[in-house]
Amino acid sequence: MKSLPLPVAHVRNNLSDVLKDVREGTRVRVTRHGKPVGWIIGPSEREKLAVAPKPAKKSRSRRQRRPA
Repeated sequence: MKSLPLPVAHVRNNLSDVLKDVREGTRVRVTRHGKPVGWIIGPSEREKLAVAPKPAKKSRSRRQRRPA
């Protein structure tokens, strides 16, 4: 799956074309000043995310209290 970086201004000015590309399977990485600020993905990609296993959380050990 290809990913396409696009500035926010381009996405705003060409939203219908961007959504057409997304519908056809392109992932869009939205950038502001060259830094990623979000993604636009199609429904099929969203379904893949919903089914994908989530990474296990690291358990934090609680700090042991010293006896008084």
